[in-house]
Amino acid sequence: MWTLVWFAVVGPCLLPKGVSSQTLCESLTGASGSFNSSNYPNNYPDDHDCRYVISVSPPKVVKLTFTEFAVEEDYDFVYVYDGNTTASGFQIAKLTGTTIPKPVTSTGSFMTVRLVSDTSTNQKGFLANYAAEDKVFSNCEVGKYRCANGVTCIDAWKRCDGNNDCRDGSDEDGSHCTCQNIPSSMVMCRGLEYSKMTLPNPLNFTHTTVAQVKNSARFNDLKTLGDSDCHPRIQQLICATVIPRCESSPNRQQLPCRSWCEEVKSSCEEEDSWSAFPSCEIFPYTNCNNIVTSKLDGVDCFDGNGENYRGNAARAPIAGVACERWDNDPTYMEPYPWANLVDNKCRNPDGDGRGPWCFTSTGFEYCDLIPCNKQGCKDPGKPQYGKRSPVLKFYWPEDRITYTCNAGFKFKENSPPNKAKCVYNNKTGEAEWETATPDCEVDQNYKLQKDLLSSDVYNKAVSPTKSLEIKAYVVNVINLDEKAEQIVTSFKAIYTWKDARLEWEPKEYGTLDHIFVLDEQVWKPTLTLERNANTDYTGGFPKAEVRMEHTGEVNWPVEALSTTTCTLDPFLFPQDNMTCAVCWRAGEEYKIDCSNSTTYKDNNLLTCTNNEADITSGEWSGKTTLSAVNNTACLTMRLKRDPTYHYSTTISPCLILVVLMVITFIMPIDKGDRIGFGVTVLLSMVVSLVVVTGFLPVSTSLPFIAMLIIVCMALMALFMLTTLFIIIIHDKKGPVPKWVRTVFLKHVARALLMGDLTKKLNNEEATSYNVGKKPTDVEGQTNGSFKIDGDVSSSGQVNPPLNVQNEVGATLIGLQGSVNELRVSVRQLSGSIDALASSGDDDEEVGEYALFASVLDRLSLVLYVIAIVVAIPCTLLIGYKPVSVS
Repeated sequence: MWTLVWFAVVGPCLLPKGVSSQTLCESLTGASGSFNSSNYPNNYPDDHDCRYVISVSPPKVVKLTFTEFAVEEDYDFVYVYDGNTTASGFQIAKLTGTTIPKPVTSTGSFMTVRLVSDTSTNQKGFLANYAAEDKVFSNCEVGKYRCANGVTCIDAWKRCDGNNDCRDGSDEDGSHCTCQNIPSSMVMCRGLEYSKMTLPNPLNFTHTTVAQVKNSARFNDLKTLGDSDCHPRIQQLICATVIPRCESSPNRQQLPCRSWCEEVKSSCEEEDSWSAFPSCEIFPYTNCNNIVTSKLDGVDCFDGNGENYRGNAARAPIAGVACERWDNDPTYMEPYPWANLVDNKCRNPDGDGRGPWCFTSTGFEYCDLIPCNKQGCKDPGKPQYGKRSPVLKFYWPEDRITYTCNAGFKFKENSPPNKAKCVYNNKTGEAEWETATPDCEVDQNYKLQKDLLSSDVYNKAVSPTKSLEIKAYVVNVINLDEKAEQIVTSFKAIYTWKDARLEWEPKEYGTLDHIFVLDEQVWKPTLTLERNANTDYTGGFPKAEVRMEHTGEVNWPVEALSTTTCTLDPFLFPQDNMTCAVCWRAGEEYKIDCSNSTTYKDNNLLTCTNNEADITSGEWSGKTTLSAVNNTACLTMRLKRDPTYHYSTTISPCLILVVLMVITFIMPIDKGDRIGFGVTVLLSMVVSLVVVTGFLPVSTSLPFIAMLIIVCMALMALFMLTTLFIIIIHDKKGPVPKWVRTVFLKHVARALLMGDLTKKLNNEEATSYNVGKKPTDVEGQTNGSFKIDGDVSSSGQVNPPLNVQNEVGATLIGLQGSVNELRVSVRQLSGSIDALASSGDDDEEVGEYALFASVLDRLSLVLYVIAIVVAIPCTLLIGYKPVSVS
């Protein structure tokens, strides 16, 4: 009924504005019906604005269903309004395209449908049905308010805020927004910062009286939560929620600010009864009810974790600079719109446990704010003649503070430490500083330096003396490179001189008899490092503190690394030696002497009386000597190599190869492997030479072992040629010359302990086998000749008869053939015997040359051994050239 009255009053005012340029295409009444766009199913007209008004009998509502829908997408639209109006505030649907929309329901008995087209491109429009239905009332959730139409739910904080958020305007109804006094029966809400309230609250839109609020089950749970001490403002927050604050102007209802809720939630969400409290998201962050900032001892403080802090603090205490504006970085502005991030004020949007903070140009920093209900330490104040840092109003437990004395002052001896920590005392239940504030006193050292070294009384460019003293030693050998002839050493030297300008009376400065100052504050000599091998060295030495005695004596310690050159004598490698020196040279007008001073308690320092010390670096060892001549001082290191390693790995293989060469002369001469073995040994010697020279620097003199290897290689090559000659004559055939037989096979062989080899020769004459012209019998007698066919016997015998002669002749002819065959065989046998005899003579000749070759082979072996033995002293004598050390 109220809706009809509202339309009757407001409708005539809205119609002139909302429909004056529109065409009422159709007015529909009745419980149901259907309608369509103009010209349907043909296309609707261009530049068309047509409305359809549907009304049903109250309290029914209209349900609209589209069965056909096709309009030009994003250019032509169908609007649906709740009521007999086309005002934009009552629009409940805006439809376009060709997809059939879902059903639309009004909140009252009127609904308006409006079709608007542009000047081109149209389609067939729509076909729709409507029906009257019973109204379904909404059951709005916590934090919502239901409008009078019973259907629409709005945020509870929008009720009575001066804006019509319900279409029927019921959220701003004067009868519902009137402020009323808080009844005295609300005992838990006494003493609030306001005295007027308005209902319903955001917990239940149906509770319009205090009695309904108090009788609800949720109220009892909230009352239990309010009795807890999880947060000092929990009870006030509950009251501000169940009986919202009401102001007559400008905004009548004011729910609690969300930041207030978020702060209390951080402290109380672990309480069992917290579940009865609504979500903080239902509360507004503008035009809301907030509490007055708490105070402690008259100073602003924050409750809980300070998420609801609204003070004006905007400075970072540690950095000592103003906070940055929050809107410089949207990182926190967007997700925390409720956190009141205004300007550059200290806030706590993310609920940090230590309270409000801000960003500075140097980063994140907590603000100097005091928590209202947390234990911590107060500012302890500054020490006399000093100050402390950081200076804060409140220090959390485990925070530290640092004390410092002013310039010219220092902490007293046995004074409390200069750092203190805030700790929690379990006995007292309070926080306190772990140590007391220290005390400061006059710094006599500072005063003395100011009196002696001020620029108006001391000029460090003026030399106070021409005489210097030194004591020094080599701390350690970092690296020794004999091939590059360089050494890297760590040394320590102390230069001493007298400066009358730096004398003082100890009693005037608290019995202070010596002080230490930076070397750049006083005069010191300019020194040049001699024999420098470091190309990156630009001069000077590392900064150090000089010791000043009250007598004016100044001690300047120099500790540094130096790379200097060495002189290596490699001749007796691996028993060679090397001399290295680290020298400093002052100007020509200065004189350097070695010192005997014992000011520094370092027993390693070399002085005039103790100027030598042992030094070891790997395989090198020797002595270090301190010397000073004129304006130059030196630490000289004379080192000798331990040869054990090189004897084992370098020298012994060479000796073994020299010995292995002997095997060349022992192997059989007729073996082809003799030359190959010798060449292998020779190549191995070449490798040994490369290895030896690889350890040493390139210089004009070779080490003895390298020269000896070269000599041995030359001897090996020579005797390899000799061996080749021996192999050649070994295979020669025939007898040797008589002088060779006499000299080598007899006398030289005896000298080489081989005996007289001529006795082994076979000197018998070769036997001649001559075959007679006549055949002989088995006994060696010559057989007579046979006569055939009428030959006359030499004996004069008478020939036998003819028939006998014929038989005998035939027999003789056959016998003559056999004799001829035998004669040929004998001749062949005789030739074979002659050949064998000749062969025996040749073998005898080859054997003589073989014996000659064996004698030469033995002689070469002896000469090789003698040559090697003689080469050692000769090489040592001829090759040695002493190396001078500068």
